[in-house]
Amino acid sequence: MKPRIENLYVHIPFCTHLCPYCDFPKERLAGNRMREFLRGLRAEWSRAEREMDLQPRRIFFGGGTPTALSPTMMRELFSIAPWGSAGEWTVEANPDGFGSGKASLMAEAGVTRVSLGAQAFRPADLKWLGRRHNRTSIRSAVQAARSAGIPDVNLDLIYGLPDQGPTEWQETLEEACALGPDHISAYAITPEDGTELAARIERGDWHPDPENEALLFLLTNRILESRGFKAYEISNFAQPGHECRHHQAIWSGEDYLGLGPGAVSTVAGRRWRNHPDTHRYAKTAVAGPHPERVEEEERGEKERRTEKILLGLRTSAGLEETSLPGCEDSLLELERKGWGRRMGGRFLLTARGRLRADEVAAILT
Repeated sequence: MKPRIENLYVHIPFCTHLCPYCDFPKERLAGNRMREFLRGLRAEWSRAEREMDLQPRRIFFGGGTPTALSPTMMRELFSIAPWGSAGEWTVEANPDGFGSGKASLMAEAGVTRVSLGAQAFRPADLKWLGRRHNRTSIRSAVQAARSAGIPDVNLDLIYGLPDQGPTEWQETLEEACALGPDHISAYAITPEDGTELAARIERGDWHPDPENEALLFLLTNRILESRGFKAYEISNFAQPGHECRHHQAIWSGEDYLGLGPGAVSTVAGRRWRNHPDTHRYAKTAVAGPHPERVEEEERGEKERRTEKILLGLRTSAGLEETSLPGCEDSLLELERKGWGRRMGGRFLLTARGRLRADEVAAILT
């Protein structure tokens, strides 16, 4: 029997410029490479259709910057598969270069959710992050999505930046809330190996401040919850009914298929990652039987349980206590510390506990 797949992630690796903190597979815009990518994606989708029962209900287009493609190439991308039949279809976009034309094109194709990579509003923060937009273009991008009729708008934000204390971060959150988004994702700045940000730290140009990050995390929860947002995951806040269902499905352990260079899939106990180089991805996808894979592994019961605990702790739903046999003493100690609480047969982290989610996961696994 073919495995049924309801969750899709599609990676579009192209950007107009490369940000110093990003470690996702990406490259600068180039016409030949984009056409090569689209051929590869079409081939990968066609073969996946033969091998799996593809019934996409939740789709996420990430990158890179999917909206960096020209309108003509966006139309070709949208024609590869029946993406628009999904109940939820998210497309990431950068505020610069996202206007009424691309917003309307997305709405007509069936996109239901746009995730805007705002990251910051203060000019100094945007410059440090290597972003080329400004607060005016963020506002214009939100308006374009609303005017086109895209139902849900998310704003991505980053905290823990240089010279960003509680006052500056509160101003950022309030400016974001004033735009009326349905969802806000707020992430601590994270230096990933191989990025320019990691090199800055190695040179001694800047160092993260974990204590300040913890303070800003707690402030984020307090301010956004006071504005009607629910913290349904450590970094994700939604107005009621506007949670990202794709993310929720992945966090709950459902299978998903990743398409595109560098995309990860987890299907029927197997996990693999496509080659991150666009040329090699596309060439091998067309040649078949599937794109070259750089990682592939079987997921045993132990690995699946560990991952379920890691992901479940990050969510407001928490974990069923029955999934934590032999952990009674640990749960009692976590409650005593104020890191967790039990409710309705489930174990949930408190805001203080979420600061230590990885530490708690290690205790319970």
